[in-house]
Amino acid sequence: MGLGAIFKGWTGELKTKFTNSVFLDERYRVFNNVIISASQGSTQIDHVIVSRYGVFSIETKDKSGWIFGGERQERWTQDRYGKKDHFQNPLRQNYLHTKSLSEFLGIDHHSIHSVVIFWGDCEFKTPMPDGVFKGDVFGGKFKEYVRGKTAVLLAEDQVDRICAELKRAKDNAGFLCGLEHAKRVHDRFASHTVCPKCGKPLVKRVAHAGPNQGKPFLGCSNYPRCKYIKDL
Repeated sequence: MGLGAIFKGWTGELKTKFTNSVFLDERYRVFNNVIISASQGSTQIDHVIVSRYGVFSIETKDKSGWIFGGERQERWTQDRYGKKDHFQNPLRQNYLHTKSLSEFLGIDHHSIHSVVIFWGDCEFKTPMPDGVFKGDVFGGKFKEYVRGKTAVLLAEDQVDRICAELKRAKDNAGFLCGLEHAKRVHDRFASHTVCPKCGKPLVKRVAHAGPNQGKPFLGCSNYPRCKYIKDL
């Protein structure tokens, strides 16, 4: 990841941090840039909001141009003046975050809400799935979504315990910890032997159809449960 991508990510995170601090009241406790450890390794989460109405795991993206994507698509598309780039479905990315939070905090996965916020000069060209929003420093639909969750999912003592766990995680993490996490993520996705998503071995396969027919690739041995593939 280049410095440009890192700074863009920070910009989106700062905007979300500002939005959270201004438009959420004392019922919501916000933790920014949280790094936790789970069975799949360390996980960095842009923002975690804790309330009696559940825990919100927030992934931020800073993109420009047109955005195309569907809930079940493995890759989404960014189109900037005819130049198309593909990126991982952020809902899938955030799903791993919610699973890690569930494990780390010892709470039911159904108590965690997934939220993805796109900042930057971008426009959705396909209907966005539930929980995906265009960033708005005035709160907008994201604020409505969070405040619209009114079913009580956690007791007050659970909220206090979760906040204590997240505070401890933040106190134990620092800048170097963040760099170590980034290196581990890079190494995990650079591997040609282990699936970065589920930890199962990667196996060599050959595409039998589509535009890459006849070309070799690496696929997860846990298919169809895990559909991770890596070009060779």
